[in-house]
Amino acid sequence: MRPLNGSAPLAWIAAIGFFVAVSWPHFSVSELPLMGLRNLTAPYVGWPLTAVTLIMALFLSFPSILSRDRLLICAGFSFCLFLVVTFYVSPVAALMLGFIAMNIIREAVKPNPTLNTDAARSRRAG
Repeated sequence: MRPLNGSAPLAWIAAIGFFVAVSWPHFSVSELPLMGLRNLTAPYVGWPLTAVTLIMALFLSFPSILSRDRLLICAGFSFCLFLVVTFYVSPVAALMLGFIAMNIIREAVKPNPTLNTDAARSRRAG
């Protein structure tokens, strides 16, 4: 999977959006205009979520470390974040994380020999 065709851009958009939401109180005295992201301005929720989403975006941006198993773990992680954000922040803020999980699963289900080196070896040998 090439990083710009997969979930990396979605993860970067989520990380940037979460960073803007969590930084909003430092830039403005007014409330965040997007109601679905207002709970992210709480530092004990927003900063950890922003950091984790940024780490996920960095991970998805390096295709050399991606394998099918690692992508499926990342999809599960993104789905867990989706559930946590849905209940603790808002469903609107969680949409991007749900899209990332679904996109990773969709890409991982497709047969792609570049993600699974064992499948590529077995085709060459057989």
